[in-house]
Amino acid sequence: MISVLFVGGKEKGIPQFSGLPLKVDYVQNGMIGLNALQTSSYECIIIANKLPMLAPSRLIKEIRQLNPHIPIYCFISDDKRRSQILEDFNCGMTFYFEPETQSSDDLLELVLLGKQYIDFIYDIPERERRFFGPNGAGKIVGITEPMIDLYRLLFQIRKKNVTTILYGESGTGKNLVAQSLHDNSLRKENPFIAVNCPAIPGELLESELFGHVKGSFTGADQDKIGKFQAANSGTIFLDEIGDMDPSLQAKVLRVLESSELEKVGANETIKVDVRVVSATNQDIEALIAQNKFRQDLFHRINVFPLTIPSLSDHPGDIPFITYKIIGVLKKKHNLKVNYISPGALKLMKNYDWPGNVRELENILERASLLSDGSVLTSGDILPLLKSQKSPKTQESIVQKDQEVKVEGFSQVRSIENEKSLETQNQPKTLKEIEKNAILEAMSYAKWNMSKASKILGVSRMTLYRKMRTYEIEENE
Repeated sequence: MISVLFVGGKEKGIPQFSGLPLKVDYVQNGMIGLNALQTSSYECIIIANKLPMLAPSRLIKEIRQLNPHIPIYCFISDDKRRSQILEDFNCGMTFYFEPETQSSDDLLELVLLGKQYIDFIYDIPERERRFFGPNGAGKIVGITEPMIDLYRLLFQIRKKNVTTILYGESGTGKNLVAQSLHDNSLRKENPFIAVNCPAIPGELLESELFGHVKGSFTGADQDKIGKFQAANSGTIFLDEIGDMDPSLQAKVLRVLESSELEKVGANETIKVDVRVVSATNQDIEALIAQNKFRQDLFHRINVFPLTIPSLSDHPGDIPFITYKIIGVLKKKHNLKVNYISPGALKLMKNYDWPGNVRELENILERASLLSDGSVLTSGDILPLLKSQKSPKTQESIVQKDQEVKVEGFSQVRSIENEKSLETQNQPKTLKEIEKNAILEAMSYAKWNMSKASKILGVSRMTLYRKMRTYEIEENE
């Protein structure tokens, strides 16, 4: 059961609570809620649409003073509150729920996302939690399992001076991850220099990276410090390193191996202390096979590889990312838009996003500029998507969610149990097999929901739903 503090609500006042695996404590106002938060332990806070004494936005601020990480969800039921959503996000709200249009499953999905994030936060040392906000790390937004897995890896090397390469599709935010690696490292007080390798013509990239001396080539009318030297004692980020010419790769390799470089046209060697973070959306090993990338350099930059998930791998984060983008766009263009309709959010969650976050930003900016009102609807978004064939249908999502993945549990089922199933005269029903698989997985994982869901090959939310359907309790 997930422990929830509901501020300003009345027991049985929200039908979506019925049947959910939640233990809800109801308090009348924000002052009582703040006191309850200091005297009891909760995994989630829900704030009603209206509150006496403390307004929801003010209460969110007060809660964040006490607990920077606990998930906070606001129930939104009128236009006035909808118009304040961006303000609530700025105060520290995790997300919101609209009881009139959203179901119990929608509420459960939000609560489960928050729980797995807060479980991760509580797993790391308290002094390290300051690097994480209500819905991500710094400018990186996301609280779904793929993003939490990424945070764990980032956390492991936070204090390590290790050469890192970021793999991921174009537009996934590799630059933000590189910046986060630097900002949370021991080099954070020193320079972070980013170089977009394909954006600089090949004949100029050498000078950009290593610098040059006056008169070394036509137009070199003065000495120039290169990016590596400028990043001394800090971090250099080589974005799309797979596009770098092999002749330059050899010089980058030298810096990694000996911490030395030579300016173009110079004879003297310069010592540098630089952490190298690189990124690519290409298959480096395929480039090596084509003699387009040096194998020795690959081994130097591939010390600690990180894969950034594509947006389609964590669609549950799309609502969080969407509002983050809208907040930035509102300031940039002085827009009226401050609310995204449920239909528009659902459409964006179901779209494949081949261009990832960069495409999402593009669509939202265009839709916001074309909109005359304060609300973005699915009608504003749909015409801007590349193809109406790309969105997945709701039916396929429901079907995928309801799939029985008994085979995912095969790794912990004994041979004796399999033989006994085969020899039974009366085969078990699919539901019986599924319930038994869940019970065995939970027992094997010692009732750790994350481990059991991975064993079964389903999401935590699906596992919660199945357990609710079969009325599975820990004492079974």
